[in-house]
Amino acid sequence: MIQRSCRIPVPLTDCFAIYSRLKADEYIHSDAVIAPITNIEMIRGEAFNEVGDIQRITFKGGAVIDEEVLAFVPNRQFVYKGTGFSQPLLNWLDHAKGSFEFEKDGDGTLVTWRYLFYLNPGLGFMPKRTIFKAVVVDLIWHRMMTKTLVNLTQIITLRALQNGNNS
Repeated sequence: MIQRSCRIPVPLTDCFAIYSRLKADEYIHSDAVIAPITNIEMIRGEAFNEVGDIQRITFKGGAVIDEEVLAFVPNRQFVYKGTGFSQPLLNWLDHAKGSFEFEKDGDGTLVTWRYLFYLNPGLGFMPKRTIFKAVVVDLIWHRMMTKTLVNLTQIITLRALQNGNNS
């Protein structure tokens, strides 16, 4: 599991409300190492904020990930499952589970993003796990999560200020 946290200087209820209206391509960090998102399509549901909603994220080059909301607890938690990873190394995954946890932190909000990868079992599992952790988790995901949380902090803070919700 990998996790990162950030403090957003916006009250919990406002922070969660703004977050739950964002689309992934508004805050997920992408660059030359991490393929840019080219499209997000709702497969089931109208927005990606109710249990059972499914979105398909397409990246430059055609790689896709399907994500399904597993839990949505207002002002507390958003849990999702990713499947169908087609990028090199990520195609070793059976699925991944991610969550965003929101906690009151004084007059702001502590946001913790957790991500857990489930590799396909079978021949070569241990070497694959070692390579996957070194390349995907430690090199790529570490960086992407850190930069994504910086983006999320900036976007939520700016939108709260625009809406007059920041105290």
